[in-house]
Amino acid sequence: MIETNSRLDNYPFALASELRDAANEHGFRIGPEQASGWIFFRSASAPGEIAVAAAGNDGPFFLSITHSGVARELAAEPAQPCAKGHIAAFALPTRDALFEAVGEVYRKSISLPTLPLEQFERETAVLGGTEIERIEKIRIGQGIFRKALLAYWKDTCPITGITDSALLRASHIVPWARCESDAERLNVHNGLLLSSLWDAAFDQGLISFDDEGRPIVSPGLSDAAMAALQPGNAAPLPLTSEHRARLTWHRTHLLQG
Repeated sequence: MIETNSRLDNYPFALASELRDAANEHGFRIGPEQASGWIFFRSASAPGEIAVAAAGNDGPFFLSITHSGVARELAAEPAQPCAKGHIAAFALPTRDALFEAVGEVYRKSISLPTLPLEQFERETAVLGGTEIERIEKIRIGQGIFRKALLAYWKDTCPITGITDSALLRASHIVPWARCESDAERLNVHNGLLLSSLWDAAFDQGLISFDDEGRPIVSPGLSDAAMAALQPGNAAPLPLTSEHRARLTWHRTHLLQG
């Protein structure tokens, strides 16, 4: 059970400032409003609302959210009750954990469906069906998809830890041309952020991943590529059920036997 101060004014100045900073430093700058110990914030660029609270200066801290997709993926301990009008709340043991969780909420709020699709539809609304316009739509869509994957995966290849943007690729699981809709093409669960060599191997069906996120290697992968990739030392991918469903497709249709 969450126990917080019943009024914002009851928070000591330093604690109230920390709660505001947790929101403001991660894109939630509209607010604050307060009720029942919760401090509410919204973002100009991310959908939904968050609320933050604390039991005391040393925690625990609490985060309440309205975004259902983020609620399913946020790696934090569930708590009850959530703020009024919200769908989920989480308990965070430290200030740093609260800051990290709010950052994750923002990143996933701007990358999870359907925000990338909505942006794509806005930016391509004036384009028609000529070949040049079709190519331009693909360019715009792939740029939006890459930006969404960078946000979702924290600008980091989850296998290698590489953060050099020039070496990171937005890897479709079900390829762009084989997706049945723009919604699928722009769904971040249909993508992985991989370093360039891993992306090339994945795209060519020389590498895939099992349901635990562990690499599956094709017999066609050369010894030199094996030595460079070192799949046996790769960290498992953190996958959702939506990733797993698409990786099943990848293993069935693209992984070389």
